[in-house]
Amino acid sequence: MEIKLTKRQYEVLMRLAYLGNWVVNGFHPEDSDAETDAVEDAVYGKARDFGLGKLVYYDEDVDEWYPTNETEDLWLADLDQYKNDVFWEELEYRLADRDLVARYGESAVDGMSAEERERMDRELVEHYYEEFARNGLKNLALVRPS
Repeated sequence: MEIKLTKRQYEVLMRLAYLGNWVVNGFHPEDSDAETDAVEDAVYGKARDFGLGKLVYYDEDVDEWYPTNETEDLWLADLDQYKNDVFWEELEYRLADRDLVARYGESAVDGMSAEERERMDRELVEHYYEEFARNGLKNLALVRPS
């Protein structure tokens, strides 16, 4: 199979390979997924064919291709934005789920229709969204029961 890409499209593919492999392997590099590592390496290995050799380097010691530090810094900006967005959204939804269970009980929440739970969840998520948009983490505290 052959896929035809422009130079710009190949550069985007390289970025996607980096970001995708980071999502799959970034938190557990000692137990990384060999398939995603191999695909990322293969994509970088063809960079010169597209005139993008300046974005990568070859490490002979491990026989693999990597993005240069400058390239990686650019791509990490995308990753940082993604992690920031995920953090806030996960925090809002997890707190909303916690509050629903605290307010109604786990069995009552489990018994709610999908529409009812979504409506109640959405109200709580909106509450947290507004709070965090105004104050960030300033008002968030861990309270331990006495």
